[in-house]
Formats: sequence, structure tokens, C-alpha cells
Amino acid sequence: MNLSNYQTDHLFLLMGENPLPNAVAALTLLKPGGAPILIHTERTVAQAQYLTQVLKDFPSLQPARCVDLGKGQADASAIQQTIGKIAQSLTGRIGMNYTGGTKVMSVHAYRAVEAVQLQAVFSYLDSNTLEMTLEQAGQASLRVKVSPNLSLNQLFRLHGLSWQDDRPPLNAPILPEAAGAIAHFHQSPDLAQAWRNWCNRQLRSVAKNEYSRWRSEAELVRLNSIALTGLPKVMITKVMKPYLGARDGSLSLPTAQQQGFRDLTQVCEWLDGTWLEHHVLFQIQQVASDIGIHDSRVSFNISDPKKSHQSWAKFEFDVAFMHHYQLFALSCTTTDKRSLCKQKLIEASVRARQLGGAEARVGLVCCHHNPDSLRSELEVATRNQKIAVFGRLDLLRLGSCIAEWVKQNG
Repeated sequence: MNLSNYQTDHLFLLMGENPLPNAVAALTLLKPGGAPILIHTERTVAQAQYLTQVLKDFPSLQPARCVDLGKGQADASAIQQTIGKIAQSLTGRIGMNYTGGTKVMSVHAYRAVEAVQLQAVFSYLDSNTLEMTLEQAGQASLRVKVSPNLSLNQLFRLHGLSWQDDRPPLNAPILPEAAGAIAHFHQSPDLAQAWRNWCNRQLRSVAKNEYSRWRSEAELVRLNSIALTGLPKVMITKVMKPYLGARDGSLSLPTAQQQGFRDLTQVCEWLDGTWLEHHVLFQIQQVASDIGIHDSRVSFNISDPKKSHQSWAKFEFDVAFMHHYQLFALSCTTTDKRSLCKQKLIEASVRARQLGGAEARVGLVCCHHNPDSLRSELEVATRNQKIAVFGRLDLLRLGSCIAEWVKQNG
């Protein structure tokens, strides 16, 4: 459906805890050159500021105007007077989206706008159906699917979060063919355990310090080559030699780094398990253009102004992509242990909902042998019937599995 008949010159946006619905409304319901008006309280002033900055990315819109109700979110008179006065000063068509406001704010803002312009367009974004409900006096309500594109960067910025300058998330997987080969070996529990044993006994024993953290770059570069003792021959010939430059029964970290890694720490992390994240990203990107995925990345390290004392913060999900404005987040783990799998997904679920709202979808990629059983248990634990769990036997067909997940939930 063509939304142009419902687009307005001015759009009042009632700010809530999550500014994502407001961004969607601004991008779909304002005419070119239209002006967003952000109505916030003292509790949502930060959200209004974040949205103002993100909307600057869209030159077709005028700069956002912020209106502060202070502590008046429940004061009917203050709400009607403030919004009514602004509405009276406007020329052109007016709209209001009340997805984010409290019930009291919504009711009295609605009345204030309607009193000024009877034909104003009122709207609400339904997070369950991803449809915009449109209301206009004298006409039946309409429900329209909306799909403006937002990037992962813009979604994070809507919450005051930013990439770390020296460690931005990657939009291209590292050694995807090698990661795919390791995923193939993980179809066998015995080979998967052999890889885990090598990481624990050979890689970690020399590359980690007494605090179980990777050694500094200066220390890693001085290490002797890491023995491949315990790795099955097929893993050495199919992965270590052709992709990582192993020779004479050992692996040199500096040699491996030359195959596309940022630093030696990243080599260690990849070998120790983040190869799965890169395999997942590669699989997503193989189907992205067919199903409307326009931004996908791996390894999120963020700067959070609320945690400025932390020098780095690893996000609770590992791979994420955007389907229009909808966030899909995936937590990845090479374990087959049920308790660890559950913990990973629950952590990712909380953070994904904080960022992407009720529209967000979260999934787990793991090596569990019975993902359906695990998913049933997690649906109860998270109270979320739309999660996805991909197990050991899904690793080689993740692209098609993820495409189906998006089609069912997008």
C-alpha cells in the first residue's frame, strides 16, 4: 500500500523507553521535508536525544524538535496545553504516533492534536505483526506493513551505544572456508572433542596467562610455535596446513595472523571458538540478498556511556543482522552442554529485547544434538515462542535454516 496518503508535514512522537518505534514512525509517516516533534519527559530525555542524532542520518527530514514535559507525564492539563499550543502554530498536515507514550500521555496528546486538526493522522506500531495502525477521523483503521531500513550502527546509537573505534564489529567473516571445514568436523562429537581438547591443552596452556586471559600481543609474538599434538590428521591436513600455515607439526601464531587476522589475540580467539561466529556470518550473507537482510556483522565490542570505567565490553550476542528495522541476534557456542547453551541464549535474549524491542528475534547456534528439545525448554524460560535454536546437525545448512526463520518472523 502507498503510505503517501497518510504522510504528514509534522509528526508528534511520544517517546518511550525504546526509541526504535519512534524512528520507524518518523521514517515512514513523514513527507519529504517533514518535521519530527519528540515529546519526552524527564525519564525519556536521553531517548529523545539519541533519536535526534540518528534522524540526522536522513537528510529528507528536518531536524527533530524536542519538547520536554518534565514531570508532567500524568498531568492532563499540562500535556494538552503544551501539545495543543505547538499544534496550533503549525501549518500543513499533522500526525501523531503514540506507540511510545504512557496511556495518560497518549490519551491527552491525542485529544490536543485532534482539537486543532480533525483530519490529523494517528498511528501505532504493532510489534507483534510489524504493522502500522493508521487512524483518521471518519475512516476505518488501516493496518499496513512497514519496512524502513535501519543499520546496526543506527540501532545501537538509538540507545547511546557506539562501536569501539579500534575494534568495530566485522561485516566480513575471517577465513570462512576454514570455519566451514571446522563446522563439518563438528558433525562428529569425537572430532569436536578432539578440537576442544587441543584448544585446552595446547593453545590455552601457552597463550593464556594465570588469570585465564590471552597474553598481551608482545608476549604472544614471543611464543614458540604451538604443537598440534592431539589433533586428528584430517584436521591438520584440511584446516591447519592450507588455511593457517601450519608446518612440521606446529602452528606459528604470527604466520596464522597473516591469513587475515587483525592481531594475534584474534587468531587465538578464532581457534578457541569464534570460528563458529564467522561461519554463521558467512552462512547469513549467502542468503542475505534473497530475504532482505541488508546489514550483518560479528563480534560486538561497545562503548557504553553508563559504563565508562570499563575499557571494553563484549556484547551478549555474537552475530546480528538487520531485516529492515528488525533486529535478529544470534548467540554462538561450540558447547553441547545444555546448561551453558541455555545461559548463552537467555543473556542474548535480554540484550536483544533491550535494543530491538518486542520486534527483535533471538537465536542460538550450538553443538547440542537435540535443538528442538532445547528450544522447547528455552521457550518456557524466556517466555518467548519465537526463539530459534540451531544444533550440531544444522551447522552445514545454517543459511537455509536462518532464511526460514526470517521468513516466519519478518
